[in-house]
Amino acid sequence: MNKLKHTVEKLSFEELMQLKREIESGKVEQLINSQLERFKNNNQVCPVCNTAIRDGDLTLMFGPENFRKKASFCATDCLEYFIGKLKRDIK
Repeated sequence: MNKLKHTVEKLSFEELMQLKREIESGKVEQLINSQLERFKNNNQVCPVCNTAIRDGDLTLMFGPENFRKKASFCATDCLEYFIGKLKRDIK
């Protein structure tokens, strides 16, 4: 909540009025619900390009034995990019 408070404090009067109108119209709630839905279905979206994942796409299991993670990718180029990023982050 501190992050949200900090963001709101930085907004100008016009930006605050626009935000208020969008909250009242329900657009903010729709945006939040959309993001929450993406988190619930995180195995259905490619983590690199956000494309919907179909059955039979590429899946990678990684991480230490006691904390395995799973990521599914829409194509080999996204899988290669992800692995390349992992290699750079490890170095």
